[in-house]
Amino acid sequence: MTPALRLEAVVIPCRDLSRQRGFYERLLERTPAEARAGWVRFDLGAMSLALRARGDALFPREGDPGVMLAFRLDTMDELERWHRRLLMAKVAVLEPPTDQPSGERTLHAADPEGNVLCLFAAR
Repeated sequence: MTPALRLEAVVIPCRDLSRQRGFYERLLERTPAEARAGWVRFDLGAMSLALRARGDALFPREGDPGVMLAFRLDTMDELERWHRRLLMAKVAVLEPPTDQPSGERTLHAADPEGNVLCLFAAR
């Protein structure tokens, strides 16, 4: 039997690592678990979120963002609080809280480099 794969981390390539680091420190309300030249990592329980500077063979200098991070929230009240928090922080809200056919309510926003953040809660 082949061992099951477990997703350990999501790595976001960044043009401006410093700006992205500041954004995610504010969003996640925590400091990085690791920070070194060209690399910042946040521990998020069973997973980690890493930011990596563009400019090597894995992430060339040029390239389009294209990551969506989905965060599950416990209640719709939390989702509404996050919506207000993001607006007050002048984060680009792409879609305000919206009921989905799946039975969830979602909110979509963008980080400074255009990656999408999806926050959702069950209705």
